[in-house]
Amino acid sequence: MNKQIFLKWLKINSLCFIGAFIVIFLLVQLFPNIMLGFWGGWASLIEQTGAKGAAEFSPDFNTFIHILGRNSISVLIVFIVGLLLGAPIMMIMYGLFYSFVVSLAPLTGVTFTFFDWILVAIEVLFFTLSATFASTLASEIFGVKPEIKQLFEFWKEQLTDWKNFWSFPEQKRNWRIVFKENKKEFVLVLIIILVLLLFGAWFEVYGY
Repeated sequence: MNKQIFLKWLKINSLCFIGAFIVIFLLVQLFPNIMLGFWGGWASLIEQTGAKGAAEFSPDFNTFIHILGRNSISVLIVFIVGLLLGAPIMMIMYGLFYSFVVSLAPLTGVTFTFFDWILVAIEVLFFTLSATFASTLASEIFGVKPEIKQLFEFWKEQLTDWKNFWSFPEQKRNWRIVFKENKKEFVLVLIIILVLLLFGAWFEVYGY
């Protein structure tokens, strides 16, 4: 694996997250009531889908398993989307989400503590690592460099090719070969993400 490509994707994904985070933070400061109403509608929509909060699970071990499973599925989704070079979009979405949570906490009577910041940092870490590793593999598979211009050209080509809209993008290198060549890195990243997932779930349940 090319470390320079990995670092460039890390920069892109991190900037997408940070940029989205800052935008929502500023909007909350300027239009608190509007953003609070928007967040309330979003939360209501999530509840209607049947999603449960961690507090609805007991005892603590069941809560731990629920959080671990939820975060694992989210990381897998980020990885799959990243393999299609959509990781920056996912990081923007997570930047929006976490900024809403952090920025609106004081307006909803919730005290955002130092431990909450640690939890957010852990979750952002495993999402960013998953997105960046997947993007690095995708660069090798589709021959797209970690540059904004090339990324937009790739997205434009996929979105405008209506005949093959639902087909897999053309591979410059076979994905099986790329995965085989990066097997050691894949195992290492997987272990790091698993450790972060386990620690994050443990910290959310037992660490406060």
